[in-house]
Amino acid sequence: MVSQALQPDRAIVTDDWMPISWDEFVQLVEQPEYKECKAYYHNQKMRLETMPVGSDHAKEHLTLIMVISLFGICRNLGLDGRDNCTFRKVGHEEFQPDIAYYAGERANQILQGTRIVDLDRYPLPDLVIEVADATLNDDIGEKRLQDEELGISEYWVWDVRARKIIAFAIATDCSSRRIRVSEVLPGFDLNLLETAMRRSWQSDQSAVGQWLMEQWR
Repeated sequence: MVSQALQPDRAIVTDDWMPISWDEFVQLVEQPEYKECKAYYHNQKMRLETMPVGSDHAKEHLTLIMVISLFGICRNLGLDGRDNCTFRKVGHEEFQPDIAYYAGERANQILQGTRIVDLDRYPLPDLVIEVADATLNDDIGEKRLQDEELGISEYWVWDVRARKIIAFAIATDCSSRRIRVSEVLPGFDLNLLETAMRRSWQSDQSAVGQWLMEQWR
C-alpha cells in the first residue's frame, strides 16, 4: 500500500470530527504539536482533543480508578486497567479513552513495553470509561457508537457537571442498552458509584475508599 502523504496546507480541525485518510491520521498524530492530544479515528474521520483537563475532571478521573480498583480487590476480581491508553486497529480504528479495564481471565495479556495496543494482536478492553466535562455530547454520541461497532462489552460516561454515570452494556449485534448494575464487574452497583463520587467532594479519597470497603464487606 502506498502511504498517502499529509497535505502540507491542509487545515486541521481539532476538538471535532473531520474526514481524513488513515495514513494522514497516523502521520498527523506523530507530529510533535499533536502528540499530547487525545486521538480517535472512526468511519474515516478523526477527532483530536486539545482541551486542557481541568481540576474537576482530573480528580474524578482518579477517583473512578480508585473505586473500580477497590471493588476488584474486595471481590477478588482480576482487573487490569489502562489510563489514557491508545488502542489501534490498523487502517480502521483508534481510540484513547480516559480509562479502560480488562477483567477476569482477560487481565494481564498485554506485554510490558507495549506503547500502542494493537487490536489485531490483543483483545478489546472489557470496560471503557470517558470522563465528560466539556465533551459530553461526543462521549455519549460518536464515541459510544464507535465502541458499539467495535463490540466493547461496557461503555460508561461520567458526567462531571451532572454528577451521574451513564452506562451502556453492548450486545453482540452492536446495540446498546442502559444499565445500573455492571455485568463486566458483577454486582457493581452504579448507584453506589454515584454516591461515592459525590462523597469525594465532601471528604478525601482515602475516606471514600474506607466507606466503600464497608459497603462491600
